Amino acid sequence: MRLGILSVGVVLMLGLGGYYFFINDNDVAGSVYRFGKVTRGPMEVLVSATGKVNPVLVIDVGSQVSGQVSEVLVDYNSQVSKGDVIAIIDPTPFEARLEIAEADLAQAKASVMMQQASSEQLRADLSGAKAAFKELEQDLTRQEALFNRKVVSASVVDRALASRDQAAARIDSLMAQIKRQKAQMLTSEAQVLARAAGLRERKTELDNTTIRSPVEGVVINRSVDPGQTVAASLQAPILFTIAQDLTQINLEVSIDEADIGRVREGQKVRFTVDAYPERIYGGTVYQIRKQPIETSNVVTYVIIVSSRNDDDSLLPGMTANVELVIGERADTLQIPSSALRYRPRGIEASNNNDSRSMGSGGAQGQGGSGGMRAMMQQMNEQLGLTKEQQESVGPIFMEMGEAIRGLRSSGMSSDEMGSAIRALREQMQQKLEAILTDEQRNKYRQLTAGAAARQQARAVVWFMGSDGPTPISIMIGISDGNKTEIVSGEISDGDQVIVGESVATK
Repeated sequence: MRLGILSVGVVLMLGLGGYYFFINDNDVAGSVYRFGKVTRGPMEVLVSATGKVNPVLVIDVGSQVSGQVSEVLVDYNSQVSKGDVIAIIDPTPFEARLEIAEADLAQAKASVMMQQASSEQLRADLSGAKAAFKELEQDLTRQEALFNRKVVSASVVDRALASRDQAAARIDSLMAQIKRQKAQMLTSEAQVLARAAGLRERKTELDNTTIRSPVEGVVINRSVDPGQTVAASLQAPILFTIAQDLTQINLEVSIDEADIGRVREGQKVRFTVDAYPERIYGGTVYQIRKQPIETSNVVTYVIIVSSRNDDDSLLPGMTANVELVIGERADTLQIPSSALRYRPRGIEASNNNDSRSMGSGGAQGQGGSGGMRAMMQQMNEQLGLTKEQQESVGPIFMEMGEAIRGLRSSGMSSDEMGSAIRALREQMQQKLEAILTDEQRNKYRQLTAGAAARQQARAVVWFMGSDGPTPISIMIGISDGNKTEIVSGEISDGDQVIVGESVATK
């Protein structure tokens, strides 16, 4: 019984399989195509990220001395100028220390004066001892002459000799005392210098009891009150935080590692904050920091965006929703990106890959001497290079061209060549920026930022011809994901291109 049921089931399955095979193989009525329209209009390529509003310069103001705060002269949001007094620490103990230091200095100076008087006395005694020695030496000479004539006895000569020797010893003693007095004088003078340095230190400490603003700006944080005691030991306590010139702010924006390669200094940025969701602010990329930040195995890089805040609507710490304009076109032909992915049935995808490979080779070929000359001409027109600058720019581009030709003949892989060419391009940009003025350098960065987004490639799209889908080769540029720019090709605004295909049965 069971064997019979199983046999019937097998027969039914074979019959259904044959029926569907017959339908699929013989009852295909044709293909149903989906079309997209070529349009013209503006286009932007954006990178979205989040950032934080920060002042350009934030200074923590602390105290270099310990003591009790007697006065606080500013509050939150107070406008301060450079040098304004913002707080005072009780100066009484520092004034007392200053008076002690002044007394110590006066005592040291008095000691120097006493040493000077002693030195003068010793020099006078030395002059008298030298005069006595001279007189006694003359007396000895006379007594020796009388002794030779047998007028005086030998004892008289001996007394004269002893007196002369005593006078000589007195001179030696006085000279030793003078040397010792000079050493004491140097010691006293050194004490004066030390006491003077101590006095300056005490004056500095007293001056530091008056806390002043180091810059012009706004007090955004106050962490001290009158009567509070501050202790400045190993680290100065922070009393105030002052933001300099809130009319100019910076955004710290975290960019994913997949997008950081498309970011360039000088690119335009627009952003919003939650406080004013309908208002769009503008800025430019000011700095790209190379330090990676890894969080939960996700690597990001920080870029700094510079923006104006003339109406003080942006406050420090606000979260900004940022859009970096990687590329933009005011008016360009656009094609649905799905049209670039479409392939008619039976056409291998490798055909288009080959077309793209050919296009990439052509794009690389544009980096030859013709491309270099075009870049030089564009720099001259856009930046207004002087004659001296033009003479300096030429060798830089020639060096770049020779280096690229050397890479192409080296036989390295396409990935290695791409990395090497990017490194050469960065070196060339550094050399070019070195010979430009500040204004020219800003314009040049904007030009390079725009050029980074103008990557062209060859692609194939299909439109419906009289004999079915017909291919057409085009050059494509930037893409926002939904639509792609058409740089060149035999295609016009309003043309219909195939974006998809489905199979219909009879």
